Amino acid sequence: MTTEHATPSDLEAIRKELARTVLSAMTMNFIVWIENPEHRDWILDAADKVSAKHPSRVVILEACSKVKGMSLQRATHGDDTSEMTVHAQRVTIGCNAVAPDQVRETVHALLVTGLPTVLWWTGNPFARRPTFDALVASAESLVVNTSGLSADESMVLELEKFMASRTPVSVRDIAWMRLSSWQDMIAQFFDNAAVREELFAIRRLRIVAGSDAEALYLGGWLGSRLGWTACGHDEFCDRQDVHIPFEHVRDGGARRVRSIEITTKNSVFTANVSDGDENVVILKATGSGARGERLVQLQSMDNASLIERAILDSTTDEVFETALRMVGTLLA
Repeated sequence: MTTEHATPSDLEAIRKELARTVLSAMTMNFIVWIENPEHRDWILDAADKVSAKHPSRVVILEACSKVKGMSLQRATHGDDTSEMTVHAQRVTIGCNAVAPDQVRETVHALLVTGLPTVLWWTGNPFARRPTFDALVASAESLVVNTSGLSADESMVLELEKFMASRTPVSVRDIAWMRLSSWQDMIAQFFDNAAVREELFAIRRLRIVAGSDAEALYLGGWLGSRLGWTACGHDEFCDRQDVHIPFEHVRDGGARRVRSIEITTKNSVFTANVSDGDENVVILKATGSGARGERLVQLQSMDNASLIERAILDSTTDEVFETALRMVGTLLA
């Protein structure tokens, strides 16, 4: 198989080929941006799993540095070779050095009219802002992962600014979606009516995670659920204007929460990943709300399942948006 720079006639040929193999149950246009060769295989695997369950026009944008120029390829049988690759409904485009307008025009020509378009950007979209802006303008939904490539808070801040611009696209962040089990565990701290009032006497919050995004999102979520405001750098204020310091520590494996400590006026509630089993969390309370240790299984979803859930849920997640706005203020 050989690759060459694509021409307008190449693009027209692939459009005709796709038209002859349109899937009758096609559900969406699915654009996938890939820029890290180390992640390429699992990204393609996840995209294939999604498209196998939900027939789609998949456009893979290969922006890995080893790809020069722009190319369209076709997977062929026997000894036939060509510049264009189509496997089922998947088109692959090498676009590392291609101008943003050219990428947008090529992708737009391949989309199926009348179907929703989902853009899954697997790198940092804000590092390639012209191309990102060109593509996101054609999408109804955007899927990102703010802790996918970096452990710091930089991409979370950029995402908050992007959403503050009132863009009409619906955004899903995989870093946020990983936290559902931890949100459930925090709720379990206060499932006993005898200590429920402790929720309104929190004086300090500390979260340890391998990436900043997860710790910040979890803090923003808790604050938003309790009616707090982000009133300063790393500081919340509750409804009585009591200032609550928020300490977020980066430690442990990337994209993993390690521990949560909630200090109230009379008690301390902790949740720590077990040293012996990273899928088990130890819940403990001391002080007036003391309870014996409890072991809770940490339910986690694989990447493909998270991606599928992010892609299929097209509704606006107002809790996520509120938490993200709080994070922006906390880091200001």
